[in-house]
Amino acid sequence: MKVYRLRLVKLLLLGFILANLIFFYYTWNTVLWRRISRALSGTDDDPQSQSQPQPKADGAQGTKLSPKDKARNANKHIRKSITIVFYGHYNFEQDLRPSIESILDVIPNMPILVLQEGVPEYAYPPVSFERNLTNGEEQTVKFLSLAFDVRKSREQLNPLAAIRTKYALLMPDSVRLSSKNLLQKILREINTKSRTREISKKEARVTVAPEEAVRHLLLVPFAGNLKSFSSCAKLKLDLPNWTMELDARNDSTHCDMFLQKHAILIDVAVLGSMPEPFTLPFPEMLYMQAKIANLSTSVFPQSFLEGRRLFASFHTKQRRMELRRRQFREMYKKLQIKRLVRRTHRVGGKSSAREGNWQPHSPVLDAQFSSSNFSLPLVTDIDLFGCERTTKSCIGSVYNNRPFYYYLGKHTPPCCLDKLKTTFNHVLDEFENVGIRYWLDNYALKSAIETNQLSPDAYDIDISFNVQDLERSNAMKKSQSKPTVDHEGFYWIKATDGHYFRVQFSKVNQVGVNLLPYEIIGNEVRASGFFGWKAGTFSSDYLHPMSTVLFLGRSIMCPNNVLEYLEAKHIKVKSEEIAIDEEED
Repeated sequence: MKVYRLRLVKLLLLGFILANLIFFYYTWNTVLWRRISRALSGTDDDPQSQSQPQPKADGAQGTKLSPKDKARNANKHIRKSITIVFYGHYNFEQDLRPSIESILDVIPNMPILVLQEGVPEYAYPPVSFERNLTNGEEQTVKFLSLAFDVRKSREQLNPLAAIRTKYALLMPDSVRLSSKNLLQKILREINTKSRTREISKKEARVTVAPEEAVRHLLLVPFAGNLKSFSSCAKLKLDLPNWTMELDARNDSTHCDMFLQKHAILIDVAVLGSMPEPFTLPFPEMLYMQAKIANLSTSVFPQSFLEGRRLFASFHTKQRRMELRRRQFREMYKKLQIKRLVRRTHRVGGKSSAREGNWQPHSPVLDAQFSSSNFSLPLVTDIDLFGCERTTKSCIGSVYNNRPFYYYLGKHTPPCCLDKLKTTFNHVLDEFENVGIRYWLDNYALKSAIETNQLSPDAYDIDISFNVQDLERSNAMKKSQSKPTVDHEGFYWIKATDGHYFRVQFSKVNQVGVNLLPYEIIGNEVRASGFFGWKAGTFSSDYLHPMSTVLFLGRSIMCPNNVLEYLEAKHIKVKSEEIAIDEEED
């Protein structure tokens, strides 16, 4: 029995010794590798430095910040990153003071800039803001007038000089800020950008460098926006053709223009690169410049809270709408937009895609632009601005056969082309009704052969006719002695620089058609009383028999062997594929 107890004690002692050896081995191994790693990295092996606690980042393990300190740091980060800019409000009905108060109650000392238009319609009655400052608060709300003041320097007149942060949050009137969480989220969203990896085709979020300009607009809608109407629109600017197109969209990731109430978070450096970032109508004019600058946009999924409802009365609503109409007319004039195409989805709408049949619509792009139900019919509305009967032609004076817009890299304004087509069809109906022998001539004939349409650079149309048929038209016969206006308002006049006639859209609007008289003498056709390169003599064989060509949707009379005819007038035709029907005279 004693032997058995002695063996048990020896086994326990041996196990204890083995356990200590194993523990010693692993402890020594760990300390050894730690010293080797420190020696390789060059760190100090001073035990005092090891005993001193290393500083921890906010939120890391170790020193924990109190909720009050976290809120203070978050407010400081927002204040250093964002300036809230109020612009586009109307002083005769506004909600600026409660809106600013709600922001300062959540984030004290938040930089806020209120921009005022200098025109009395917007700046009167004046708006001011005073706040009872508590301990630690400063006056961070600034009011800046955009009116020209000769006493101020250029730097003082520049509203961007008053913004000291990287981003500007362009805020509409009447907003209530309940917490800073939304501002933190949109700031985090714009500070990161997505990059697509070619191999995995996955998007990775990358933080934007502080010195890098963010060429992106982050749109933040409001909670009170109507869900029954589409908010986004695709914008296309065709400046050489004086055209702007808007297509209703439900895609919030590619929203060229947001039509309902929203705020815009944008880089101040990008604002500074625009020619006029703060111009009415706002923010529509900003979107035009952003489209030209190829800036991307996206809609944030969360919303701001609405403030007090504005323009509830009929009087203030009509006053605001009249100012908006004036703003949009000025914008179209400044951008040189003459043709507005809107494609929307709505009930009971009739498409007016042809310029000749269009009905005027409001120039304002409002929140009820299109229904959000895209199963409804697609309706195309076209509006033309300028070139009316009571206004002058947009073409202006022409020197050396080149209008002013030729030197701007533009084509003939679409409103002038529309009135030119209308005048041409009116003259054609008159000639065919009274039986005047005519033919399409010169560059209009060239365009008819090449495209069957009017050239985008055309500013007049030439129609030649047999001078023996002049007396058949009462309007042309009256215009020989004095200018006359027919029953549809077209102005018939005899030219002062030759014995030919001209039919204008109106007396004021000089867009028109030239009527060139020719007389047939034997086998030759000669100009009757007018001169210049259009008055060349040619063989009468070109008019016997006559041919027809399709032009502006109609069958128009023209000479036979038209290529040879135009070549004799030194007019070259691009296309050799011509469809001309021979007719017996």
